[in-house]
Amino acid sequence: MALMEVKTDCGLVRGARGNNRGFTVFRGIPYGKPPVGALRFAPPQKREPWEGVLDCTRFEKTCMQTPESFGLYVKEFYPEPKNMGEDCLYLNIWTPADSSGQDLPVLLWIHGGAYLGGYSYEQEFDGEAMCKRGCILVSIEYRCNAFGFFGHPELTKRNGRCGSAGMEDQILALQWVHENIAAFGGSPENITVFGQSAGAMSTRTLLTSPRCRGLIRHAIIQSGGGINDWSEYRTMEAQEQLGIRLLEQADMTFEEVMTLPEQEVYERLDAAMSAVMGGPCGDLGFHPCIDGYNLVEYAGQSIKEGRMNCDSILCGGVAGDVDIICQFEEDEPDQGQKKRVAAYSAANALGDWMAKSGRRRIYTYYFDHALPGDGLGSWHSCELWYMFGTMARCWRPWKGYDYVLSDATVDYWCNFAKSGDPNGPGLPDWSAYTCEKPETMCFSDAGFGMKNLNLEPYAEEFKKYFQQWGMVRLPGTR
Repeated sequence: MALMEVKTDCGLVRGARGNNRGFTVFRGIPYGKPPVGALRFAPPQKREPWEGVLDCTRFEKTCMQTPESFGLYVKEFYPEPKNMGEDCLYLNIWTPADSSGQDLPVLLWIHGGAYLGGYSYEQEFDGEAMCKRGCILVSIEYRCNAFGFFGHPELTKRNGRCGSAGMEDQILALQWVHENIAAFGGSPENITVFGQSAGAMSTRTLLTSPRCRGLIRHAIIQSGGGINDWSEYRTMEAQEQLGIRLLEQADMTFEEVMTLPEQEVYERLDAAMSAVMGGPCGDLGFHPCIDGYNLVEYAGQSIKEGRMNCDSILCGGVAGDVDIICQFEEDEPDQGQKKRVAAYSAANALGDWMAKSGRRRIYTYYFDHALPGDGLGSWHSCELWYMFGTMARCWRPWKGYDYVLSDATVDYWCNFAKSGDPNGPGLPDWSAYTCEKPETMCFSDAGFGMKNLNLEPYAEEFKKYFQQWGMVRLPGTR
């Protein structure tokens, strides 16, 4: 009998049966107060208790965004507009449990979208494939763009800090899951945080935030760099000064940015960021800052010195990531090989450091399989169809190997969530990245298996580049 009604710390919630009638989906569970009015841009607050049973059978609002601006992703992931708003602090749970206290492994998903958009129930996301393998999936909504990462001295005066509200949303959601997931059949002691692109960057910030100690067992970093983010984080003071410039560019006062309608605030600050930063290339614009509370240093510094909130890591990317992380001149010699190496070197750089420290296991991967249907190859985010097992929702003319690859990917991810080791019956061996055997799982058109990518031309050069990026502790942090 599926688990249909659950008591959380704020009250009872009722879910709906999934496509598989043995699983339950709880959609739109509130984990924080609506961040509206005086709480705009503020750190999130815990939700107050409610009376009766809260109906959690429908997805709630997404964060404010402009999904039609996401190019090819509109057709791929965002085929229809969603209801958006500031009131977006909700999470979703897919569980195969039929009672509480079953200690099932939990995967907590953080969506990508360059910190500008995306949402927790995009059509490629679903927990059914993971439920079939005895895991619980949680996906969370959090504030993106200006609503999640706007900083200003007045906000610091009001709240004691500013500039990372979206990251604090993620931390509050993680805390909520740790405190409540046992009632849904999950283990609060075995939570794997994972994300892709900005969700992977978010995963890394949670791994290195002092506020997340003891909350994360394992972590999966997908296409978000290995050691450091693709954008170098600012200090909180720099975030405040950027906020002043944004208001000047938008011709808004602080009082107006706190009181004008959400759509107007979103549009004017989004346009102001594009004007001030010149677009996302080289700096995503809106992203967390090092505020001395949520983050005290660059993630790379924490990783290098062993300050990480997990036992094991799985990290990798896809071939198309290179179009985001590196730019090459048209006449660059050996450009094709350099692009290939740059796409996987961030994960291998992290693998090297973790292997040499001997503190935690790390498994690395490289996805270079061309998706059928349009000739775009292996593009940034394409692996999501495979590792969520949701290809039936996609327009692409999948082939037999695509389904084999998807089944294996879901198996590996779920095995890792269970034990910190992706290996399991019927799967090609995936060894940890070690100094003696620095090998990576390669998912390619011809199959998948282990390979030492460090032997390829330019591999050492790019690996050192990623290891040296952003290693200096910032002034004014502790």
